[in-house]
Amino acid sequence: MKNYPFILFAIFTLNTTSISQSLTIERASAFIEAIVIKNQELTNFVLPEELAISKRLGISYIGVENKFLISCEIPEEIIKEINNWEADYIIHIEKIDNEFSILHFECAEMNYKTKYYFQKDYLISTPYFYYKDWQKIESDYFIFYVSEPEHFNQYSIMQLENFVKNNFTILNFTYEEKEILKKEKLIYILCKDEDDIEKLTGYKAKGMGNLAYDYVITTYNCHYHELLHILLNFKLKKLPLYTHPFLQEGFAVAFGGRGGYEPEIILNLGKFLEQSEFIKANQLLNSDDYKTFDVSMSYPLSGLYNLFLINEIGIENYLKLYLEYSSDNINGSLMDSTELPSQLNWDEFVNNFSSDNEIKIEFAEESLETLIEDSAYILKGNEEYYLLGTRGSILISTKENEKKYISKIFNETYPNKNYYGEKYLIRVNDSEVAVYNLFTNNLIANYVSGFSVDMKPVPKENGLYKFLINQAIFDEEITDWLMKAQD
Repeated sequence: MKNYPFILFAIFTLNTTSISQSLTIERASAFIEAIVIKNQELTNFVLPEELAISKRLGISYIGVENKFLISCEIPEEIIKEINNWEADYIIHIEKIDNEFSILHFECAEMNYKTKYYFQKDYLISTPYFYYKDWQKIESDYFIFYVSEPEHFNQYSIMQLENFVKNNFTILNFTYEEKEILKKEKLIYILCKDEDDIEKLTGYKAKGMGNLAYDYVITTYNCHYHELLHILLNFKLKKLPLYTHPFLQEGFAVAFGGRGGYEPEIILNLGKFLEQSEFIKANQLLNSDDYKTFDVSMSYPLSGLYNLFLINEIGIENYLKLYLEYSSDNINGSLMDSTELPSQLNWDEFVNNFSSDNEIKIEFAEESLETLIEDSAYILKGNEEYYLLGTRGSILISTKENEKKYISKIFNETYPNKNYYGEKYLIRVNDSEVAVYNLFTNNLIANYVSGFSVDMKPVPKENGLYKFLINQAIFDEEITDWLMKAQD
């Protein structure tokens, strides 16, 4: 075996007690050589508990030998250059404390740097290094690690639990699959902000999935979209690493919305985009074309189409199609339109699609009973809808109260006010109505004139904005409400 040229630097902190338990240059060098030369099993270097986490759901990716290194691999072109003596590399150890270290790898010729975290002399994931000291919460199907506990609550936990159970039906989970999830748990890492996520993942984002360890890493209390990526992969068990985004993102949007938005909010937007011809579903069938559209357009429309597709062909045939358009390289992947339902069926589905989360601005007020009347607002209703007339935004408190919880959406909306456990926020202006559940911080219903076919503003009469809200979006009857008008 030939020797490979590299330079070693060891950087230590001032605290050097118990240093023998820390990562050594010899161990670090052996780890990098295992990647570059492939002279021994990399699993020998991984913290056993972390390796078990990576394997716990039984998900594997075709052609991926070391799942725990997904997104952390040294690229093959760099390994090739090193093995061909065309490039050197440098490693050095940064001691964090007596137990934890960072191994830095640099290949100057290829302008490449990366780093690996170690606990003693075992590799650990970057997320684990940060979340290990966060608050841990367990439920039936989840383990949560929470950066700031005051921004999370039991209500969100129950919403996530119910979401998973609902998707057992959608994905036809077997009893055995449910029991595996109950035993092994979905790991949900709730970060404070995008800076937190960047520390854990290397990317500045509001939420993402981690395929190496099947984590959901997010700033959202209820990030259904990313959960669905994990649940679908768990259902398939073994699959290629990449899937056509029209299917991959479309499925997650169809049943999980996007971060901060309930599914129906995004699907209503998809309907508008198709009907207005801003973008048509058949423009998204080529994976390269898909990437040219902003996700604010491609995600809603692919979500609506995937909901239609599953309704038409059933989940088992859908999963076969999903695998058909998955591979280790999806660039230029083109879906065959002959494998899809007819355009006529799609047009009919779009025209008939509606959801409880759609706020309506056309109504017959005289048919509604007055329920609550105040100087700043009036609430009328029938068996299905509430008609709200209001001069401005409304906060609604209920008997349900999450003690010590602080809503991020409330703080963003009212930075100079104190939060007293209000559950709903209704914001309104000339062009938009938005209803938020402050316990999850998700948008649960909305109307935006710019995203409506006729672009009508929110109606206003005698200084009151008026609109219909479906009662189904609320958990409680109005007898449990306390409404407060806001300036």
